Amino acid sequence: MYLLFLIFCVTLMAPASSWGMDFSIERLDLRPIRQPTLHITATGEIQAGDTEKLKASIEGVDVSDVRDVLIIFDSPGGSLMESLNMGDYIADIPAIVSAQVGATDMPDAICASACVYAYIAADYRYISNGARIGIHRFGFTNTDLDGNEGAAIGQAVSGVLSEYIRSHRVEPDLFEAVSLIDHNDILWVSQSDLEKWRVVTNGIYDEQASYINLNGKIALRMKQVAVTGDSFLTLFCTETGVAGVADLHEPELAAYGSFDLGINDAWFPVDRWDVLDRLDMRGKVVFDMPFSIAQAAMRAEKFGARIVSPGGDIFFGFQQIIRDGLLNEMIRSCPTQNQIAVRTMIDQHATDYPGADLTTDGIRDVSFAQCKAICMEYEQCNAVSYVQKRLWCWPKSGVERQRPTAGVISAFKR
Repeated sequence: MYLLFLIFCVTLMAPASSWGMDFSIERLDLRPIRQPTLHITATGEIQAGDTEKLKASIEGVDVSDVRDVLIIFDSPGGSLMESLNMGDYIADIPAIVSAQVGATDMPDAICASACVYAYIAADYRYISNGARIGIHRFGFTNTDLDGNEGAAIGQAVSGVLSEYIRSHRVEPDLFEAVSLIDHNDILWVSQSDLEKWRVVTNGIYDEQASYINLNGKIALRMKQVAVTGDSFLTLFCTETGVAGVADLHEPELAAYGSFDLGINDAWFPVDRWDVLDRLDMRGKVVFDMPFSIAQAAMRAEKFGARIVSPGGDIFFGFQQIIRDGLLNEMIRSCPTQNQIAVRTMIDQHATDYPGADLTTDGIRDVSFAQCKAICMEYEQCNAVSYVQKRLWCWPKSGVERQRPTAGVISAFKR
């Protein structure tokens, strides 16, 4: 019974015209550069039967070898039920489907009211410069409903919309905002909120953050599924702070120069990192997060990691929006510099510590103070020997034995 009421009584727009939506389709075949794509422009009010029109339009085109479909929307809205039907059809298209509001030749395009539900069914969602997305609460075309009927139907529709929004990886903030805007009004949503609510996703299919069990310890796993590939960032506590593993999808001919952590679109180089492995176009990097970056990340709205080429002009990685308090919570649970016991180094003049070297060639052209500072930064370093005339630092894992040696000064951690 409620379904019939929904079909005939619910709309997200004023009384519709008899024309409905117009669909124009262009097939682009750029092989061997890329597989054929379909560009579909959908304009006008959404009316009953428009889903069948869209389906017929696509079936009238050669779809062999089509991998990507782009649907460009410019619509003020219309029938809620038809928009949901159209969304279900779009979600089932056997290709990578992108939706975009407007284009270069449609700078004032809108996707408002019911149009939003067809739009969010796409895998990837974009908005062109100058285009707008608008929302408001649904309304009834049948004004003869009594209070109980209206409340029951409204509750049923709300449940349908809430589940529909969730199933297309959109944050519940969208439904909450829709519920607050009167049917006769409209809210043009800001670009930042569209991205925060995952209405506009650009090249990102999905993002998640959750706690996992990592070798018996709690770790935070961040995951981004994007058109460029899947990337992961796992953070965990160590005795000295926060460390992590970045598992990044590599582009072809990837080269490793430096490793950065990103906070709110700004990137910061990490000194202590190493490549665990590179296999099947994936690169795994283990790193220690500097204290200053950890503190800034606790307030981050975006966080991620990337590899930069030796020339510094090419990079790959990801950065995702932080939508909960898990990153802050994870970092706060790890030891901070104030919580770590302060260690010092005790100097021993004219003394050498043979063996237990952490490097094969030592570290040249540094002062003794710099030599000790380097050792203090690394947990595995517990002593140094320093050749004074040659400015040559030798970090040690420990003191195996001592030998009186002129011109050499050593130090050990205490």
